[in-house]
Amino acid sequence: MQVPALGVGVTYFGGLEPVLDRCGDRIDVIEVEPQTLWFLEADGGYRPDREALDHLASHPAAKLMHGIGFPVGGTRPPDPRQVPPLLAMAGALAPPWMSEHLSFNRAGAEGGDFNTGFLLPPRQTPSGVAAAAASIRAMAAALPMPLAVETGVNYLRPRGDEMDDGAFVAAVVEAADCGILLDLHNLWANERNGRQSVEDFLAQIPLDRVWEIHLAGGEEQDGYWLDAHSGPVQKPLDELAARVIPRLPNLGAILFEIFPAYVKADGLGMLERQIEDLHRLWDLRGRAGGRRRTEPSPPTSAAPDAIRSAPRELPAGPSPEAWEDALGALAVGRPPSDPLQRELAADPGIPVMQNLIGDFRAGMVMRTLKLTCRLLMATLGAEALRELLRGFWETAPPELFAAAESEGFRRHLEAEELDIPYLASVLAFESAANATLLDGRGREVTFPFDPLPVLRALAEGRLPDPALVREGHYVVDLTPDADAAIPTTPTALTAPQLLHR
Repeated sequence: MQVPALGVGVTYFGGLEPVLDRCGDRIDVIEVEPQTLWFLEADGGYRPDREALDHLASHPAAKLMHGIGFPVGGTRPPDPRQVPPLLAMAGALAPPWMSEHLSFNRAGAEGGDFNTGFLLPPRQTPSGVAAAAASIRAMAAALPMPLAVETGVNYLRPRGDEMDDGAFVAAVVEAADCGILLDLHNLWANERNGRQSVEDFLAQIPLDRVWEIHLAGGEEQDGYWLDAHSGPVQKPLDELAARVIPRLPNLGAILFEIFPAYVKADGLGMLERQIEDLHRLWDLRGRAGGRRRTEPSPPTSAAPDAIRSAPRELPAGPSPEAWEDALGALAVGRPPSDPLQRELAADPGIPVMQNLIGDFRAGMVMRTLKLTCRLLMATLGAEALRELLRGFWETAPPELFAAAESEGFRRHLEAEELDIPYLASVLAFESAANATLLDGRGREVTFPFDPLPVLRALAEGRLPDPALVREGHYVVDLTPDADAAIPTTPTALTAPQLLHR
């Protein structure tokens, strides 16, 4: 199908408004990650942040939606609880298409399904194609707009019992009859890390199905190039994009991705320069012949033909379900317990995934329990804090939302019964503040000491002076709309932080 030519833009995050104001009409598209604007309800449902949604809807740029919480590459279908808030956002933003990751983030074990905290590569076999295509079709049927799938990053070594990366993507999108979000940074990282070359990948996919491109910065760690969204686009990737874009006959948007922390480090000027570079790349469209199909897209019933398009006979290997359960267990740090897990555990990409998941989980806890973590670090030291986090990770799988992750760590700390002055009260205060931000209900938090000297000191990154802390009975009223006298209330939960990319 044809998609509208929207132009260039950026993925949205809180704090982007100065760039939107300064760049004006140079930003044609804003891509919204829906789950970052959702609140987790007490009943397990999700509620969009209506104020943030209305603000985005009022911006004149076109909008796209890019899901980061329910990838469609695995055997487990998307969570139906996410459909109502998705439809609400689609109604407000009117995106001409939406995208999701061709990955998985849920696995199974004896205790039931668990979240992996990371987008993991699916099983690249004909049965994996069938599973992903079924998941994509199920999600597409619930949406009012067409769906594209993003080409993912894969830190594992290539396997002899799997399809080539490009052949797998081609088979999936033909079977599901959907579009492609071509994340060129992911493909470039895969090539740098020893997987299929970008050119070979492109030679295997239907280029006319590419509706959107993602570009980003990355960084090297332990011999791997990481999809870190950590700065400007590197020159080789920019040159690659310049070669690829003229070959895409149906390209509708080019988006730059970056995490907010790196914008703060590099300044808004860097982001503005990236937008200008995207316009230069956008102007290259249509200057070369892309591989466009002349026949209509196959109907859903033609999926078996697409699956049979695998270029070579594959040896027998694990099923998609077994693959997801084994890889998911290893990714969250569980010791290998069967032959497949022991085989996968020897892949040097497994520690890379484990470290990235640990970084994400630690980041969520330290954003939402900021003062508690500062108190722990100041009294016990950084390594002891890391040990506390690792102990927590061994007992609980990752959570999708930071609110749930921080509550799990709170329970872990309470079970540890640490003898640290002020800890119990500071932890209770931050937990209550997070809950108030989420549900909008006021709360009272009692302290057996004057909280202001303690909270102020921790907010400034230091331990409180015991001589200034008076004992007594103090009560702090928490309200969702109150202006804090000191910067003690975590702000990350105004837009729930998710584990992705």
